[in-house]
Amino acid sequence: MWDLKTAPLASHRRAPAAKVDIRPPNRSGAALSPTRARPFPTFRAEENTPPMLRASRGRGRSAEAPRPPIGRDDDDDRPESATQKLGFRARARYYDQLTGVFSISRRYFVIGAFDGALTVLGLILGAAPLSENPALILSAGLATSVALAVSSTFGAFEAERVEQDLQHQEVQTAMLRKVGGDKVAAHRFATIVSSLVHGAAPLVAGLLPLAPFLLVPKVLPFADAVIVAAAMTLAFLFGLGVYLGTLTKRNVVTAGLRLVIVAMLTAGLTILIGGHVFS
Repeated sequence: MWDLKTAPLASHRRAPAAKVDIRPPNRSGAALSPTRARPFPTFRAEENTPPMLRASRGRGRSAEAPRPPIGRDDDDDRPESATQKLGFRARARYYDQLTGVFSISRRYFVIGAFDGALTVLGLILGAAPLSENPALILSAGLATSVALAVSSTFGAFEAERVEQDLQHQEVQTAMLRKVGGDKVAAHRFATIVSSLVHGAAPLVAGLLPLAPFLLVPKVLPFADAVIVAAAMTLAFLFGLGVYLGTLTKRNVVTAGLRLVIVAMLTAGLTILIGGHVFS
């Protein structure tokens, strides 16, 4: 019979676990020897504290973090900016990244085109019941379009100049220094481009309803020219609404009809004013 007390237990004993060195490796990848252990680094507040937070030790400001002079521009000492070597399109894309000038100009184009087309159409529908002289419609419509273009250009220029200056001042305040170079050029570019777009949009859109009156009376009678001008304006505004719908990824038909409905309501008001108020 097997005697448990006298049975050898060597085969049932576990082998001793291998010793694992868990000490952090040195820069060469080998573990540190016990005799050459790395001493624990001592912490010194003066060395581990950022320069701007160190004690001044009786001085008015720390000499290690001097504030740049107010009148200095870090870009004044630089050579010619690398953006000047780029083409116009590449430079415009870079300026758009700094200021968002493309989205601003798109807004101004939609506003200006809607104002120009609807204003001239209202002038035509308001004056048509009182006079059938195409020269009067053409001269009044052209003068209105030019006035809208001039006012929109300078109005947008002044508004954008102020807004860009405010944004530039906010950047300088946040960076605690004067900012120039490409940032100033980008703000100037955004101001000029957005104001020109806002001025050109009502001029182009305002000339569209006047085109049929160039054919009066040789090709079209005056009454038909008024109808064609209204139809062209509504079609243009519908296309403008479709363009806005494609940008917002919404129903393009609904977006176009919204502008058309507003234009038809405005046209009805101008017809009532021109046909009854001053008749």
